[in-house]
Amino acid sequence: MSAPERTIAVDSAAVLAITGNVIARYSGSTPVSATVRVLRDVPLRVVARYDVALTDGTTALVVGKWYAKDRGAVVMSELEYLAGIGLAVAPLLGYWPAVRLLLTAWVPGPMLTHLLAERADTAIAVARAAGRWAARLHSSDMPTPRSCGPAKQRASLAQWRDTSAEVADLTDRVARALVGYEDPVRPVHYDHHHEQVVESHGRAVVLDLDEAGRGDPAFDVAHFLAHLELLGLQHHSDPAAYNDAATQYRAGYAEMAAWPGDDGVLAAFAWCKLAYRLIHRNAPGRDIDYALAAGGRALSGA
Repeated sequence: MSAPERTIAVDSAAVLAITGNVIARYSGSTPVSATVRVLRDVPLRVVARYDVALTDGTTALVVGKWYAKDRGAVVMSELEYLAGIGLAVAPLLGYWPAVRLLLTAWVPGPMLTHLLAERADTAIAVARAAGRWAARLHSSDMPTPRSCGPAKQRASLAQWRDTSAEVADLTDRVARALVGYEDPVRPVHYDHHHEQVVESHGRAVVLDLDEAGRGDPAFDVAHFLAHLELLGLQHHSDPAAYNDAATQYRAGYAEMAAWPGDDGVLAAFAWCKLAYRLIHRNAPGRDIDYALAAGGRALSGA
């Protein structure tokens, strides 16, 4: 299996040799040097922020995603399409297929996560705007070759089931429920949650299309709402703490399109995904138990 170009990704001179002309056109000034901050390093990609010092004395902030596979070419076309229809995404600067590097501008501003934690006045408006963004994505014709339907979901469940006996029980039940499930084959973000939404210059910008593809919009909204519920538990020991944000998210979505439905099976899948991630992050047992129980409740109500 190929790997991201990790050595190049952390070599500021090498990065500027590749991207310098593009950064100069974007910023209007020639790059001099850069500092590197690795934001994420996982087997299939490295994400780094580059603070680029320019000849005019200013600094350009950009983000490089270095992929193990050619996923960046797909993300590039998705970003171009969504920006073209007026959806707020990270500004695309370029893609270099030889090193599988996707470069975007850094999006400044607080995540919805932080706005909610601080009870900021803007949190509810940003949650509503995130709903509008999702509705427009789901109603679009975004080009993407990636399938995010039931077959992919059952494959993910098969991988997660070995995490623990409790996870295995829920994943097996959800996998059985997904057999023969209809796939609307609509554009989906597929990792839609509060950490992917940034309030920047008065707009709600949605980040990270690495998992985007075609599937069921009902999963995206279930995933977003499940994350809000868990965040309420984590911040306030109350899963209902952010119900107002959830209500506004729904309202924002309804401004642009019909709500895709509260699908219990897809909500259970979203909770399975959350439980798996919580376990691998060594999260508190309370959070893991809640995710598994919430998944069970969603499935029972389906």
